[in-house]
Amino acid sequence: MKQSRIFSVAVASAAVVGSVVAVSGTASAAFDPEGAFRVTTNADLSQETPGQAYPTDSESGWFTGAVAAPAGTVTFDGAGLNSAGGNVQLLNAYTADASTLTDLVVDAAFVSDGDATFQVPLYANGTGTDTEFTTLRPAATGDAGFTPDSDWVTSQAFGTYAAGDTATLAEFQAEVTAIDAAGDQTAPATILGYGFITPSPLTSSVQAVAFGDESTWFIPAPTGTYVPATLTVTQVSTTGITVDGAGFFPNETLSVFFTSENAQSSGDQDTVLTADAQGRIAGTVVIPAEDVQGPGTYNIVLAGNDSGVTLAGVVTVVADDAVVPVPTAPVAPVATPVRANAAFTG
Repeated sequence: MKQSRIFSVAVASAAVVGSVVAVSGTASAAFDPEGAFRVTTNADLSQETPGQAYPTDSESGWFTGAVAAPAGTVTFDGAGLNSAGGNVQLLNAYTADASTLTDLVVDAAFVSDGDATFQVPLYANGTGTDTEFTTLRPAATGDAGFTPDSDWVTSQAFGTYAAGDTATLAEFQAEVTAIDAAGDQTAPATILGYGFITPSPLTSSVQAVAFGDESTWFIPAPTGTYVPATLTVTQVSTTGITVDGAGFFPNETLSVFFTSENAQSSGDQDTVLTADAQGRIAGTVVIPAEDVQGPGTYNIVLAGNDSGVTLAGVVTVVADDAVVPVPTAPVAPVATPVRANAAFTG
């Protein structure tokens, strides 16, 4: 999996899903689980019209860009937003002063599998040379490109750079400043949006994007169950607890936390589970006997080590059934035969 940052667990918001509390969040400052959009169907996207301003009619702000043929398709599943079959571009309109380009990119987060490449379209003020607009993208896909010294590429001529030229992000930032200085001082260079592109014939799955004060998840909301909800002390450390969940990053590992309800900190277990290619998890968690403090209410949490997505549930541990001796019936005395003379009457 390619991602722009190393994520870790941070519980930020919660919603009860069946018998499990589902929490989405990461320790990355870029992601805001409370205000994040979740885009999981094509109905959540609008479509760009060539020659017109970026569309803003979808609730999420995301739209498919106008691309050269062959145009690919967008589908959604547990792996996220999937691009295949041709050129696919997804953008979100976002207005910011281009002087903040480097800061915004350095703080951005992009999580994907395959060959999606992050993009930032921007427009510098008019100079009359038709070199004011370009879309910048990292020279490398995935987790590279999110530092000032990373190489980026132009989509078309921009200032002194020709289409397809490569320079560091810091150098492009300086070019923005130069174009601004030579152009209309009342129209500062502007970032027009952000997003990603997957060129034909490549494929990709994108799980999450964050830029500026916006964050978007393309994976389904986390759901899951823990079974049984009530089990004995012995069962916890022998047959264990079965978990069935979804909504994690594809193929990420999950840590397990198990602690009594009144504990001040979570007990991190040695057990590590792994989500499948659709972000689903199915397995059994067996808690070592020494971590079970007797009967009581316990919290169990699975935490995605990349996504920060957690599934938190509550299980009740009861005492093992007491072994009650089964009473035995008294032994009947052995019958003693009695010899007697038969009496006849006639």
